[in-house]
Amino acid sequence: MKMKTNFVLAVFWTWLPTCILILPLLSCGFFGIPDYELTVTVGEGVQGTPASGQHSYKDLTEVEYEYTADNYLHTVEVIYGGAQVSTKGSFTVYTNATLEAHLVDIRDQWTIIMFDASGGFLISFDVTFSGDDILGGTFSDTRNLSGLWDGASNKITMVYENWENFKLIGNLTGMWGTWSNGDVGGNWTATRTT
Repeated sequence: MKMKTNFVLAVFWTWLPTCILILPLLSCGFFGIPDYELTVTVGEGVQGTPASGQHSYKDLTEVEYEYTADNYLHTVEVIYGGAQVSTKGSFTVYTNATLEAHLVDIRDQWTIIMFDASGGFLISFDVTFSGDDILGGTFSDTRNLSGLWDGASNKITMVYENWENFKLIGNLTGMWGTWSNGDVGGNWTATRTT
């Protein structure tokens, strides 16, 4: 009987430290499916789901999202995990992440690179967009040239007032498109410099 008691005590003392270490892990879901936090920020003038705030999801949950502008002329930009994504879609949760939906506002300084029709580099210059509204205003560039810009419904149009018949048209969220001057044309891209 004494040997049986010693055996039970030996097993008890062997398992006690293990249980003391494992119990806290069990309480925080260590051995279960982990939870991840999604931090959502929805800017003024934007509506959609998920709403602003902290959301908790189990690992590998598929989350659907969709955002639209209150004013149909405004353009919404959605950033998930630091990368631009479409305004409607879904993603799979596998880590803590951020999701931001805001109105596109290009009023700032940008560097524009223009290419000829065959894709060869043509010219690079800085341009500053200004105006009272995010839908349009005036612009000026580092070559002392200027004009008017319009940025409604995810389309940007830039028309120079003092540079022949130059006109740039493109995608507002990506800031790229085509340029033309009469029968001559090519492509352009822009990156925010400030």
